[in-house]
Amino acid sequence: MLRDINPTVVFLIETKLQGCRMEKVRHKCGFPNGIDVDSDGRSGGLSLGWSSDCKITLRSFSRRHIDVMIEEDSEGKT
Repeated sequence: MLRDINPTVVFLIETKLQGCRMEKVRHKCGFPNGIDVDSDGRSGGLSLGWSSDCKITLRSFSRRHIDVMIEEDSEGKT
């Protein structure tokens, strides 16, 4: 589905994976940049991935959220 839509940013919830495993999955899906929050056992887990041409600034994160600012290239809006 990711190949068909070709998004620049993707957010996954309930990944149920530790960060190092989720990072491998994210890279395999074509998102070299990202933030991965570990799951707590077999619950939770977050992953935000984006392509190289996207400018994202991390504001904060926890086990339950990832807060970022995304800058649009064409208009410079955040």
